Amino acid sequence: MDIERAKEIVNSPDYITVTYNGTPVHIDQIFESAPYAEVRYENGSITNALVRELKEERCCSEW
Repeated sequence: MDIERAKEIVNSPDYITVTYNGTPVHIDQIFESAPYAEVRYENGSITNALVRELKEERCCSEW
């Protein structure tokens, strides 16, 4: 994922599924001075992740 898309997700009113290393996370903030984001796991633990390693899960293929 790129930083601009990560910012869009943070500011979106919609729930957008994001994973880090295959695990769902919530992006809490983007660090503009470095390519990192603070992410929170479902269990509440927080870590810093490279934004490029975050994956947006696309839902539902359109037919």
